[in-house]
Amino acid sequence: MLILKLIEKTSTSELCSFFSLVIIGGILFTLSGYFRTIILAWKLKGPPVVPFLGNCLLVKKRDVLEKDFATAYRKFGDIARIWILFFPFFCVIHPEKIQVILSSKKHTDKSFFYKLLHNFLGNGLITSSGEKWHNHRRYIQPAFHLNILDKFIQTFIDASEAFYDKMTAVNKEINVTQFVNNCVLDILNESILGVPVKKVDGDVNMEESPFRQGKVVVPERLVQPWLLWDGFYQLTKLASDEIDQKSKLDKFTMEMITRRRQMKADGLLTDRKCLLDYMIEIAKRNPDFTDNDIVNEACTFMLAGQDSVGAAVAFCIFLLAQNQDCQKRCVDEMEEIFQGDNRSVTMQDLKEMRYLEMCIKETLRLYPSVPMLARKTGEETRLGKHIIPAGSNIFISPYATHRIPQIYPNPEKFDPERFTPENCEKRHPYAYIPFSAGPRYCIGNRFAILEMKTVISKILRTYDILPVKGKTTFTPIFRITVRASGGLWVRLQKRLDS
Repeated sequence: MLILKLIEKTSTSELCSFFSLVIIGGILFTLSGYFRTIILAWKLKGPPVVPFLGNCLLVKKRDVLEKDFATAYRKFGDIARIWILFFPFFCVIHPEKIQVILSSKKHTDKSFFYKLLHNFLGNGLITSSGEKWHNHRRYIQPAFHLNILDKFIQTFIDASEAFYDKMTAVNKEINVTQFVNNCVLDILNESILGVPVKKVDGDVNMEESPFRQGKVVVPERLVQPWLLWDGFYQLTKLASDEIDQKSKLDKFTMEMITRRRQMKADGLLTDRKCLLDYMIEIAKRNPDFTDNDIVNEACTFMLAGQDSVGAAVAFCIFLLAQNQDCQKRCVDEMEEIFQGDNRSVTMQDLKEMRYLEMCIKETLRLYPSVPMLARKTGEETRLGKHIIPAGSNIFISPYATHRIPQIYPNPEKFDPERFTPENCEKRHPYAYIPFSAGPRYCIGNRFAILEMKTVISKILRTYDILPVKGKTTFTPIFRITVRASGGLWVRLQKRLDS
């Protein structure tokens, strides 16, 4: 009643002034975090900016990884800033600062950049946040236990044998990238969708699979930053093509789900369960895990697994060709494990490939498949002498962190010895993050390492991998994942004692 009496005594102009102050105060409060990020950004070093566009055009630079990412720590220190239009992003480079972000459950939300991938990946583990991400991660995690991964080894073997046959049939210089990509796609088709590497009558023709036709358009949206607003983007052909592609992926994946359910009903499923089978079982036990969720997660694993693992295998094969002493140690390791026997690889064999694993890890240090991660701070966070406001956008670049000279002396050198148990023990745990780290580390990291070991060891057991004259270097380029401009060329030579 008292409030009503006060209102009656208050003039209309006074009420308008009061509510105007409330609205202005609310706007200022909402923008206070933004203003604080602006002030902090001006204090930090970073690459030169273009008026209005900020640093958006960096993605167009062919040598951005070599010239900007690789030298970021030396130029800018622990934390740098970049601008996307008028919005500052904070690039956290030093492992101690990275740990503050990645190890905390309060900073697990992805930045708006991942929303740009929704039309491509769907809303799966990579792009989702909050309770949905947490629940899906908890549901799916058991499917990547070592006991389950052991059942995928035969799939790796079948695909690596097909890869081996195709590679060795070409008696000339080889761009290994295309062969590796086909091999990885074979593995994903069987391990995720249940379509065997060794086809029989009635199997799905994966040559027409929409997963062979994906295209990430985020770089194109960045260099035309007005397309970062969905209202503008949805009016473009780029958007309609992307949505059409996503529709094809969803439809195809749903057909695979229906196929697996029917095969189970008919008693036709073999012991080789695929990830779809595990997710169908998850959906039975958890009503909140729907068929649409299965589709999104399957698309995420299929699309993210192609470029990331394919690039890592191709880079490793190329680097072994350039570093014959390292390759020799891998070959010696194979001979010690197999003792001249040409039997197929086992899980135990893969565990014993310790030096090959060191080579793979050093490859991923030099060329992490995903060179940039993004997060959003869930609360105000201190990073050294700087206070990062809640809601700030954070970039973390494994490519930059892996080249800090104080942690990795002579950082451009391929040196697998960096990954001996002793050297790993001495290093900060967040100094090596090719699979991210903390609560959102890559759920498929062990799957990927076993897959890579199987494929690479298949070639090393019989062939020497030699460099190709004039093609011993390449320019790494950034298109969401790291790729090699012009391909990765090697030559195979069968060993006389094989």
